[in-house]
Amino acid sequence: MNNLRTIYLLFLCIISCKQSTDLKTEKATLNKTEIDTSKRYQRINIPYYENGELIGENEAYVSKKKDTFWNTWLFYKKGVIDSSKSKFFDFSITGNKKDSILKGKITIYSPADSIPKSKISSREITLVYLQKENDSIITKEIKSEKSTIEFDYKNFENYGFEGFVMDLRFFKLDSTSEKLLLNRNYFALDTKLSTNNVFVELLE
Repeated sequence: MNNLRTIYLLFLCIISCKQSTDLKTEKATLNKTEIDTSKRYQRINIPYYENGELIGENEAYVSKKKDTFWNTWLFYKKGVIDSSKSKFFDFSITGNKKDSILKGKITIYSPADSIPKSKISSREITLVYLQKENDSIITKEIKSEKSTIEFDYKNFENYGFEGFVMDLRFFKLDSTSEKLLLNRNYFALDTKLSTNNVFVELLE
């Protein structure tokens, strides 16, 4: 009887956990990708090894025509991300599945992070994404000077998210005070492995 009661309680726990699971971004992998052929792009992750050790990892969007947009570049040194060479982001949309408003968060990284702030003349990060308002799909835009952006997201289309983030930094040159050097980083954003993200073509 005790064993049956334990199994029953475990079953209730599993059901409860599934109902309150947060929405997570699907992880792109090279060998295990759920392909939806009705979608324009497949998001894949390509690892690179040297003597059995992971030394690099890139995310790419591959179209039906086999065109490729390289989205992130990761370089590893002894199993740790080498931030002096890598450009990537951490992105998540979280919240209870029953909620209409979810929480989004993105943090972007690039080799330009190592440049002293005293050298930065200006910086602007722009997050753009699709959002449903009434019966229409609109474009939302958020601007920031910080590497991390938190935002509210109205859940629609089976928890799918499509957008991009752009990071523009203007640096002062030592040789002249009149000229500035522009550093640009663009990232497409999705929560699905198969996507019609309209912004990928703009970034290519």
